[in-house]
Amino acid sequence: MPNNSFIFIDKQSELEKAAEAMAACKVLCVDTEFHRESTYYPEFALLQIYGNGQCWIIDPIKLPDLKPVWDLMGNPDILKVFHAAHQDVEIILKESGNMPLPLFDTQVAAALLGYGQQVGFGNLVQRVTKKLLPKGESFTDWKARPLTPKQLTYAADDVIWLMPVFQHLQERLEATGRTSWLQEEQTRLSDKNTYDNDESEIFWRVKGGSKLKGKHLSALRELAAWRERGAKSRNIPRRRMMADEPLVEIARRDTLSRETMQRMRGINDGFIKRFGAEVTAAWQKGIEASEDTWPKMAPRRHNTRGTDLRLEMLDTLVRLKAEEGEIASAILANKSDLSELASWGYRCKGDTPELACLHGWRYELVGHDLIRLLRGEICLHINPQTGFPEITPITQNSAT
Repeated sequence: MPNNSFIFIDKQSELEKAAEAMAACKVLCVDTEFHRESTYYPEFALLQIYGNGQCWIIDPIKLPDLKPVWDLMGNPDILKVFHAAHQDVEIILKESGNMPLPLFDTQVAAALLGYGQQVGFGNLVQRVTKKLLPKGESFTDWKARPLTPKQLTYAADDVIWLMPVFQHLQERLEATGRTSWLQEEQTRLSDKNTYDNDESEIFWRVKGGSKLKGKHLSALRELAAWRERGAKSRNIPRRRMMADEPLVEIARRDTLSRETMQRMRGINDGFIKRFGAEVTAAWQKGIEASEDTWPKMAPRRHNTRGTDLRLEMLDTLVRLKAEEGEIASAILANKSDLSELASWGYRCKGDTPELACLHGWRYELVGHDLIRLLRGEICLHINPQTGFPEITPITQNSAT
């Protein structure tokens, strides 16, 4: 069982001593506590690390210089373990400039082993170790000082119980030959560029933007980039800079004036006085951009004869493969990808679509058979003895 004790560190000398002990670990379980409700960048409030039976809770508010620990995060000889790593890695990268590599994300590993695509940490701990973690501090104020014993215990549990979960998942990945799958899935997490929002691409995430096209989508691109720069420079949430709804409303206009903006909900006179000229300039840049620079939406595939039936067959095959492999079906192939594949499968001509399920380990597990099913090389049937669906190759004799 894990050691539930921890050392709270808020002095530089204690941090340096702890870093020496951490440097002797081959594996460090890492977690952070932060707030992001009122800022663009996360407000870093606590750092928890566990290794070799010891837990350290580090106070970054009292200790602004965490270089001894940040150096360890960049040590390639120490494996850093996280659960749902993205935001923790984002904080470490921003604070230290180091990517915590190599890393192991237990949420990703769990998805590859049938625990669900985005299983929560408490749920995973309970299923692996039978330990029920308390939830009382889920919405606590981590910036408040002093931290209470309950807060510290809750924070410590997040890394103390991460170790047995990691060990269990690592053993299962090795036993099932899926360790390489994890590395493939973590490629994006391990890429520094993942944590730098591309201003020119952020418009794809604007709610309601998919309704626009052509020059109006071009305007949205420029407006979203303007908002992103403003939110970053002021360290405020995007919605505080400007909400999605008025952003889309402005982008869809063929003409724009101060009076037009005054009639829009979500835009007041103070905003127009301060930012009206900038918004107009961004909108105009997008509207007047040459057609060859307009954002290109992914082409929609026309519904073809039998597409719905093919989609049902493809989905059945995916669920069958997921059950055989004890893996969540959603991580093998999502409905959007299957729908595109079903449409392509009307004639199976031309290059196969660029879909995740047709690459890497997914192709080996299910993608190859999806193509074979569409081409009539295999079939699905019910085994009369078991009552379960099975996959059978179609030979020339069986076809006739």
